[in-house]
Amino acid sequence: MQMNILNYAIVRAVIVFTLFTMISTIFCGVIYASGQPQSGNRYKIIRPVYLVAGYYSLDNRQVSRETARAYLESEKIHKRSWMAFQCEVPVGTIMTIIGPAPKVWHLPFLANRYFVRLDPDLSRGLDVVLELNRGIEGSLDGLNPELFYIESTKTP
Repeated sequence: MQMNILNYAIVRAVIVFTLFTMISTIFCGVIYASGQPQSGNRYKIIRPVYLVAGYYSLDNRQVSRETARAYLESEKIHKRSWMAFQCEVPVGTIMTIIGPAPKVWHLPFLANRYFVRLDPDLSRGLDVVLELNRGIEGSLDGLNPELFYIESTKTP
């Protein structure tokens, strides 16, 4: 009888800990990313970032909107089989937020994603996605102020 009570208490504690961890992860992610870039806002890139293009399928290695997508990364990535190309986006490039990009899975703790346009354009005709994670996120409209400087905001 005593052992059953102890087992019940342990299981209950594990369940409470798991729920607390999941809820904390969800709400901390939402609170951290409270500032979000708005469509039309323009940012100057003040430290090099990298444009990385990945194929949708390794069976079709053509670079087009139908077969690949490009992402901005805060650090250089080692060459992988899924990569179409990688290039450094130079300091001074202007990035304009076009609008929100759909999430792969609709979970609240996944990073927000935005379609962006670069000037000069290095995308080779691909859609460019900015994902607010892995060093891109920060306190400047949700962007890292060490990488981006707000050039202009869209007026309502």
